Amino acid sequence: MEEEKREHSTGWQYDFDEGYGENNEFVEETPVLSREEQEAQVKQTLCDLYVGIAIGAVALVVIGNLVLWWDLYFTLGALAGVITAGCLAGYMYHSVLVATEYPEKQASGYMKRSSVLRMVIMIAVIGAAVFFLGIYGMFGAVLGTLTLKLSALFWPVIHKYNPFTRVK
Repeated sequence: MEEEKREHSTGWQYDFDEGYGENNEFVEETPVLSREEQEAQVKQTLCDLYVGIAIGAVALVVIGNLVLWWDLYFTLGALAGVITAGCLAGYMYHSVLVATEYPEKQASGYMKRSSVLRMVIMIAVIGAAVFFLGIYGMFGAVLGTLTLKLSALFWPVIHKYNPFTRVK
């Protein structure tokens, strides 16, 4: 047993028996969180997403209007898209909290249904932007809804520097 636990030339110590299951697959232990801790983490993630959406919205409107020479339809479309992104983030928060109440199979189905509903909402907002605001409004709406994706992409950085962070 001591031969298995030995220090290699890199300085790392290895324990070949620890952390592996019956079929030599790595078993990672995840901490068990209480319901309140889960809700706090999801709420903090929602706060981080909202901060990212706000930063993305400001950048989108400023850069988009500089490129398009202050087009009102683009701005209105972007505003509609950003509001949609915020509503979708709130709906995702609600969906995750509801899904944690269900067993695994039912939770998976519920999350799939809520994902389809979010897609339908995004398509409806973009369609409304095309109908009411024209082509520049559609570009603004598409880019506005993508601020949610951008916020999720930069979530680690936003979480690290978010002044509203409560959960570390």
